[in-house]
Amino acid sequence: MEVENALRSIAGRRYLDRILKALALAGERRDPSVFYHLLSFLEEGYYGWDVGVKRDFQDFYKFYQQSPGISLPEPLEMSGVDVFSVIKRRRSRRVYSIEPVSLEELASILFYSVGVTGQAGWGGPKRVYPSAGGLQPVEAYVVVGRVEGLEAGLYHYHPGRHELEVLGRGDLRNRLFHACLEQDHVLYAPVSIVFTIIYPRTAQRYGVRAYRYALMDVGFAGENVYLVAEALGLATVAVGAFHDGEVCRLLGVDCEWEYPMLVFPVGKRVGD
Repeated sequence: MEVENALRSIAGRRYLDRILKALALAGERRDPSVFYHLLSFLEEGYYGWDVGVKRDFQDFYKFYQQSPGISLPEPLEMSGVDVFSVIKRRRSRRVYSIEPVSLEELASILFYSVGVTGQAGWGGPKRVYPSAGGLQPVEAYVVVGRVEGLEAGLYHYHPGRHELEVLGRGDLRNRLFHACLEQDHVLYAPVSIVFTIIYPRTAQRYGVRAYRYALMDVGFAGENVYLVAEALGLATVAVGAFHDGEVCRLLGVDCEWEYPMLVFPVGKRVGD
């Protein structure tokens, strides 16, 4: 009865039956994702119930006002590789050269995965990845070990300024390696890009449907990382196995509002 009353207070009477049915099915299948999936069906209106988002999350991308900014070189205008051949050759690659990545290569990956390309007619920024409602929940952090012209450390990518904001000094790849279940390619890659989503950006409009959309958004941005890396002759792989709490502590973010989603170790390619 206490659980039922709590659910009523969260969702209201009209959702209670759906919640209880979804909970029962999730328990039967031993899969909590079933619970969310059933609740996000569009059966009783598009926006669902109020998910209680907080509003102070910086509209379309984060910025760290107190952190030093490092301007990035302009992204490459052309790669000289046909887009169809890039798509066909794309692979997950876990072996990297010991050579450092160039700052121009890193700048190009960041720009073409989550960068700002202009201003939309409705006032918000245009981005290189499609985003539900133009709400743009994806954030990019960079764990640098060996990048030419850049000190080892932790950075946040400011897409509006196309610059890196310094969040920490020193080589933190070992911490990311342990957080990622000690996968060697995370440790030995010269640089890793970590994507998070700030869920409230999307949830403010789409309620419980938002989690589906935010996951799609980060998938679109992640494919951009793959394609740009392939076009530049670099290697990468999407890493989704990690201890969320450890990654949040490394990045200095609140795991209840900002969710780590993917880690992309990047390096020069070895072989084909």
